[in-house]
Amino acid sequence: MKLHFDHALVTQLLAHAEAAKEHTPTFDQLYEPTFLKDGKETQSPSYDDIDLTKVPAGLMLVGDNGIYLMSNGKPALKDPERTGNLVAYAFEADPQKKPDDWWHVKRAAFGGDDGAEFLAAKAIRNALEATKGGRFWLDVSPTRISSPYLAPPRRKRALASKK
Repeated sequence: MKLHFDHALVTQLLAHAEAAKEHTPTFDQLYEPTFLKDGKETQSPSYDDIDLTKVPAGLMLVGDNGIYLMSNGKPALKDPERTGNLVAYAFEADPQKKPDDWWHVKRAAFGGDDGAEFLAAKAIRNALEATKGGRFWLDVSPTRISSPYLAPPRRKRALASKK
């Protein structure tokens, strides 16, 4: 399901994540050995076991009370108008704007469980560039997430010389 987000707000969230020196891991990233503090070896890591400077910058796609993007940068980017963190809701799954539809959209796109998926900064940057002048979008299903991207420029073929 294609979900659309405010382009300027996604750009702001990404800038925050890229400027931060530390990053909050998703649940899945807790189990990535490269993010553990030096000398830590554990099969059941907690946030205290993670070196937050090793977690890469990016956004988290969150399925919870709606579907939204948020920066993984620490300290968190606070919303100047509301309590909590600044987030970019998918237009189709915003509980404030779509009170009758958001739950069905969230379930169809993200699945029945709540959770967060990490989206790398480079992928977000490419998708922002590809959607410049329009709405940023992600194609989300319970099994995959895809985004628009810019194809690398094609090389011009050398013209075959006629003999």
